[in-house]
Amino acid sequence: MNSTALFDDGPEIEFSTEIMCSRFSPITQNLCLAGAISGHLHWIQINDDENERSMSNIRSMKVHKKSVRAIGFTPDSLSIVTVSKDKSIKLRSTETGKMITKYKRAHNSPINCLCVVDNCVLATGDDDGYVKLWDYRQKKSLAEFHDCDDYISDLTCGSDRRTLLTTSGEGTLTVYNVRNKKLQIQSELMDSDLTACQIVKDGTKVVCSTMEGVLYFFNWKEFGNMSDRFPGHPGGIECLSTLDQSLIATGCEDGKIRALSLYPHRIMSVIGRTSTMPIQTLCASYDTDYLIGTSTSQETLQLIDSKQLKIILNEKKKKVGKRQNNSFFADLEMNEQTEFDDEQAQSSDDNDSSDDHYQKKKQPKKKKKKLDC
Repeated sequence: MNSTALFDDGPEIEFSTEIMCSRFSPITQNLCLAGAISGHLHWIQINDDENERSMSNIRSMKVHKKSVRAIGFTPDSLSIVTVSKDKSIKLRSTETGKMITKYKRAHNSPINCLCVVDNCVLATGDDDGYVKLWDYRQKKSLAEFHDCDDYISDLTCGSDRRTLLTTSGEGTLTVYNVRNKKLQIQSELMDSDLTACQIVKDGTKVVCSTMEGVLYFFNWKEFGNMSDRFPGHPGGIECLSTLDQSLIATGCEDGKIRALSLYPHRIMSVIGRTSTMPIQTLCASYDTDYLIGTSTSQETLQLIDSKQLKIILNEKKKKVGKRQNNSFFADLEMNEQTEFDDEQAQSSDDNDSSDDHYQKKKQPKKKKKKLDC
């Protein structure tokens, strides 16, 4: 599907090694963290000057022996959680970087993703399909699940802080009840790996991306099977980020970041391109005014001003909707005109000769007899 390019020539920041993941603070748009393949964690300050936006690396620290695969903040933004290929989980102070808690061998295989449920509870998923729940105040995991036969690709939690959504390489959406520590439901197998998930439309819908470029939609609390699908991308979708409740950003394997409007689904524009390599990470600030993306094997992060993009895209969406409505009313007027013409024709028939009138009346009777038979 062709889409209009609407690139944001935002600033970039370069590092010495490949960036694997990134995450904005949940309370400020001016702080973002980036995790590197080297095991380093970078504190990035967003400078939002009226004349020029920029990014600066204000602190770097070696936090894992192997690559940092996912980052999370506690809701109060006071603590940072990181998980790694080295199978460990570490909790640090956001302000100082000082270690608070660590789980040296949290999983038996590399940890791929995490979700901070609240100020004390964390969920993690690994390469072998295991999901674990943790309480920072305890030394052992609260629960362990193994309902997927392939890697866990993404974890996200509902606003109720008890519904945990899990996507996996086997092609299922698996839902757990955090409070009861139980499996709630698992979807039917999809045709491709599910790579990411986001909750949209004010918590009433869940969207999952796939390696085939198809988006699957689920109704909230109806996770057994999809309610809708959108196959509009030219290739695989690696990651997702919500811009507003009806607009998401997709990070694709062709190195492009696309904006997609929801209900009705439509690719609105290409809003960024980091390289020809797949988009590796995509995250939005808490107010969704900024979006950060990076590609596989790239050592740079690109900052996109999604606030301005949202204004432009929503105006574009309104124009598209207006054209569709105009088309609808034009069709409606045409149908009304056709009905009027038919009525006029019928009136003219009634004024014809008696022989013609007899022939027109005679045909329906024959049809009626056939129907009666």
